[in-house]
Amino acid sequence: MAAIATTGSPLRQALRVREYRLLLGTQLAVGLTQPLLFFTQGWYVTTAAPDGKAVIYLGALGASRGVAFLSYVLFGGAFADRFPRRRVLIVSQFAALAMTVAIGALLLVPSVRDGEGWLLPLMIVLFATFGLIQGQDGPTRTSMLRDVVPEALLSSALSLFFMIVSAALLVAAPFSGWSLEHLGVGSTYLISAVGPAAVLACAMAMTSAGSAADPDARRESVWENLRGGLEVLAEQPAVRWTVLLTWLSTAAGLSVMGILIGAWVKDVLHLGAAGWGMLALFWGIGSVLSTTYLMTRPSLQHRGWLFLGSCFGLGVAVLGFSLVRAIPIAFAFNALAGVSFMVMNTVGIGIVQAIVPNRVLGRVTGLLLLGGGLMQVTGLLVGLLAAAIGIERTYPIAALVIISVSMLVLLRQRPLRDLD
Repeated sequence: MAAIATTGSPLRQALRVREYRLLLGTQLAVGLTQPLLFFTQGWYVTTAAPDGKAVIYLGALGASRGVAFLSYVLFGGAFADRFPRRRVLIVSQFAALAMTVAIGALLLVPSVRDGEGWLLPLMIVLFATFGLIQGQDGPTRTSMLRDVVPEALLSSALSLFFMIVSAALLVAAPFSGWSLEHLGVGSTYLISAVGPAAVLACAMAMTSAGSAADPDARRESVWENLRGGLEVLAEQPAVRWTVLLTWLSTAAGLSVMGILIGAWVKDVLHLGAAGWGMLALFWGIGSVLSTTYLMTRPSLQHRGWLFLGSCFGLGVAVLGFSLVRAIPIAFAFNALAGVSFMVMNTVGIGIVQAIVPNRVLGRVTGLLLLGGGLMQVTGLLVGLLAAAIGIERTYPIAALVIISVSMLVLLRQRPLRDLD
């Protein structure tokens, strides 16, 4: 890690680091293009599914991505510690570029675009590659922050790192809706290939993260590497409950606000693809506001209370969203959900980064990010529940699960609650 000037705010000092700026470039590329993949996959399934079956197919989409993510993310975290993180990032993004172009080309074929016969299930299986890429990309790039930024600057650097994604969503969300309506699913999917290409360009220009964070890990099996990450959870109750509550809140909250949202937008709010894009825009606005606040703080205090409060706030936001039908109020609750989720995510990763040694950081980050995969697998169960009892009853149930568990952890887990 290169020496930097020590004048100015922590954020300004971090921005003087060339490697950090390149890492921000990768985050911007992901933030601008991953929503295109997410929205295109969801809208394709929503419109191609048989009448009345959209929630089941959306649940299957989430489950396929989630199974792929869950089956790989722990290995992705181990590889991020076991091998040079820059090299791991380059290899994974080459694979992402190839898969995105191939799937986008398929979506240009009329029979595939319409989801005829067995082609809709086939595309859902192919969309699962999105989960594989996330399973390697998340632990690798998040762990690379420790490789490029001094520890004293990490809090502000981490907040800006996530704020970039939130800000990018302000552009990506409405563009996704416009592109789906005017260019179609195939062209929109192909546009998203710009993302891995840009990440590759930034990664190849980097010089840090060129050696393994844990060189000794290669002398052990990958399974032994994974056990090293689990030992941290066993030894550190604050980290353990940060991970577990992140899993629960993400799985319950985003299974409805992310996986089933296409059906809610179409059938409950009676909006089209552009309306879905605008709804997501408000999530992005909330995320930007929260991360901007966190970014301007030289250091985070009362992190335990902040994390627990954000989990509780996510439940309240989902509950409010489920109870209203007025479009402006629904958009406002979606913005509150964006605020809460981004604070939970940023502060949770900040807790892990502050406590966990760098040599096992990739593995523990992978464990934390398991929530994203659990969310998508839960999406299938939630989709089946929505088909059985109605989507309008399913959303409040998810919200109440988050609220009740957050309160239980707040009352019973002092190591996390008192974490400063």
